Amino acid sequence: MYIHAEYVNQAASLGLMPELGAVVAGPVGMEPLWQLQDLMEAQGLKLQPTRMVYDRMYALERLATAHARGDAELQALAQSLFDRYQNSGEWLGLLH
Repeated sequence: MYIHAEYVNQAASLGLMPELGAVVAGPVGMEPLWQLQDLMEAQGLKLQPTRMVYDRMYALERLATAHARGDAELQALAQSLFDRYQNSGEWLGLLH
């Protein structure tokens, strides 16, 4: 399957992943998730940005780990992403 590069770039900014062969969207775009990955790697932590879109338990655990690390920039981004997940209703039913 060939996907036009411009479409892929535009879709990625919206949190869509056409490279998976289906449209998958999450509460956040890929750019902040890639930024989170970079900040976490600088702290010696691992992150799979694509998994953050579809695996809510993984996303919650990684955001909590990032926030607890103590780096101010990492904490701020983790909190911002958590709030975006929360505001979109992503955590509903997750812990019940």
